[in-house]
Amino acid sequence: MIDYIKAYFPDKNEILGIMKENYNLEKISYSRFDKTKNEAVLYETYKKDFENMELKITNQGAYIHNSLHHFYNKFVHNIDGNYNDFSRSAIVNSIDFLEEQIKFSPENLHLSQSLEFGLNLRLPFDLDHFILNECVLYDFCPASKLPPPNDEQVYKEFEKGNYRLKIYHKGRQQCNGENILRVEVKFLDKREFNKNGIFVLSDLEDRDNLIFLYDKLYNLVKFKLMSVDDIENRQFTNYKKNKLYKYCAHKFWSELDDDKFKIESKKVYPYFDKNNLLEHKNILLDLMDSKFGELLDS
Repeated sequence: MIDYIKAYFPDKNEILGIMKENYNLEKISYSRFDKTKNEAVLYETYKKDFENMELKITNQGAYIHNSLHHFYNKFVHNIDGNYNDFSRSAIVNSIDFLEEQIKFSPENLHLSQSLEFGLNLRLPFDLDHFILNECVLYDFCPASKLPPPNDEQVYKEFEKGNYRLKIYHKGRQQCNGENILRVEVKFLDKREFNKNGIFVLSDLEDRDNLIFLYDKLYNLVKFKLMSVDDIENRQFTNYKKNKLYKYCAHKFWSELDDDKFKIESKKVYPYFDKNNLLEHKNILLDLMDSKFGELLDS
């Protein structure tokens, strides 16, 4: 569930003292001329890795960041990856393990933007085709990132507002091509989870907070992601195919005035549903629900 985190220490001098007392730190020093102060300023950065988690102390502050899921796998199972399930109990344990390592309470580690929440799902259809050809638009906009697919990566990313929705073939990335889809939301503004009472690292142990994060992911997929089953292989008339392809094109939506957009956007999903083109999306949503319920209670 929880993946990338970035959490700040309230006092960089305090954590620097703790780290120096317990560990050997990597230190990087350099000087840079500051025009405002009209003098050379010495910058010092201290680093310490805890498995994959990097603790960094700079002139401005101190934070720890990276994949909490990956940290747990390396610390507990010696697995270099995050393709497996990450249950609520494992999240709680991972935060406890991290606290033991950094010798600092998670109740005082303040979460910043870029928090990630996602699920790994085994789906019963071709993931490459689903990602590349069926996940067409997000909130009627095209993918913000679509790198060329290769043997190790089939990836699509949508970014709009305060969220980034990522959909990719996790099995290609880490599991020798197993049919594992990763669907994940990144919060680009911490206010989006702060308003639900999620402020510090220990808040991620709370059941209700995990439900809030899941609901956000689920609703983005259900209401924002336009995922349409393969149109070409259906026995549709050319007129119907053209209409369906039109609905799947960003150009069509971008050229509508506000009134026409409101009308067409209300019609599009019932039209897809009427033509039985939402099967894969519905399977995805059902599997998201069952997987999250399983992870929340284990």
